[in-house]
Amino acid sequence: MFDPTKPDDILKLSDNDLSWFLPDAEDSRHEYKSSVIEKNEKSSSNKSLGDKIAKAASGFWNSGGGLFVVGVDDNGKPDGGISFSVGNQSRRDWIDTIISQVTPRGSYRIHSIENSSNGVNIEPGKAVFLIGFCESEIGPHMANDNRYYVRAGAHTEPASHFIVEAIHARRGFRTPLLRHIVRYKPGKSTIIQLGIVALNAASAINVSVETDTLSSVLISHFGEKISLQVPIISEQFPLFFDMAQIMIDRQTLLPFNINLSYFDIANRTYQQSLEVDIDRQLGRNLSSDKGTDGIEKELKNIVTEIKQLQTAVKDVEKTIKSKK
Repeated sequence: MFDPTKPDDILKLSDNDLSWFLPDAEDSRHEYKSSVIEKNEKSSSNKSLGDKIAKAASGFWNSGGGLFVVGVDDNGKPDGGISFSVGNQSRRDWIDTIISQVTPRGSYRIHSIENSSNGVNIEPGKAVFLIGFCESEIGPHMANDNRYYVRAGAHTEPASHFIVEAIHARRGFRTPLLRHIVRYKPGKSTIIQLGIVALNAASAINVSVETDTLSSVLISHFGEKISLQVPIISEQFPLFFDMAQIMIDRQTLLPFNINLSYFDIANRTYQQSLEVDIDRQLGRNLSSDKGTDGIEKELKNIVTEIKQLQTAVKDVEKTIKSKK
């Protein structure tokens, strides 16, 4: 029987396999359509095969995957098959066009099985078509009638608003959510650390971490940029690395960006940019409105005042000595 986690299994089937591969009745993972549906496609009283495929795509993708078979009876036995073409278009291209109308489009496989003279009830020039819909991580999926569907036992049914929202929430939990943290290193408060952490249970795979051009203070420690490659960032495996020593803690650290690129477990790619402001996130007050130049000017004024005090002290000492 079809395993939704292994949709490529259907690509290896021949007509001899149909008798054991398909269950004797439809269920939550299998939907059958008789060959008669092709003859009824032009009838206004019957839904077209294309509409049924689109609804099946939405239903299976929203429900963990499944197999849609055209050209078999209610018991999964071939009952003639359907043609290899629709007008001037091949049946495969026609199916691709139908499925492309479902948004977002998930992964699927198409396989056709002809009669190889083994007594299987598939007419010459026709075939049984199997469409395997993979388990989806990017739902909810909307059919071409702007409605969402799910599998309810052996049927494809419209999804309620609650179910659609639940699928949205599930998608959020399965999408990696990464954020950054700036902190003093635990147990060693003389070091500033930058961390990339996961906010949910979804893991980020093969994470590339790169910074924009750093401020002059950090360039002296790291060079123009920071570039790291990390196999995984998850709740169990956050990334923390040392950014700066306390010796630069009295200097203004200008904000910079961290650029992340990574994959999820479904091999989808993500890109993210995070602004890092060490002074603000650590509650440091050096990044004032006066800017670096203003701070340097204040430091010079302090030095001047100290020198003036030193001069005044020397003058007092001279006066005291002269009176002795």
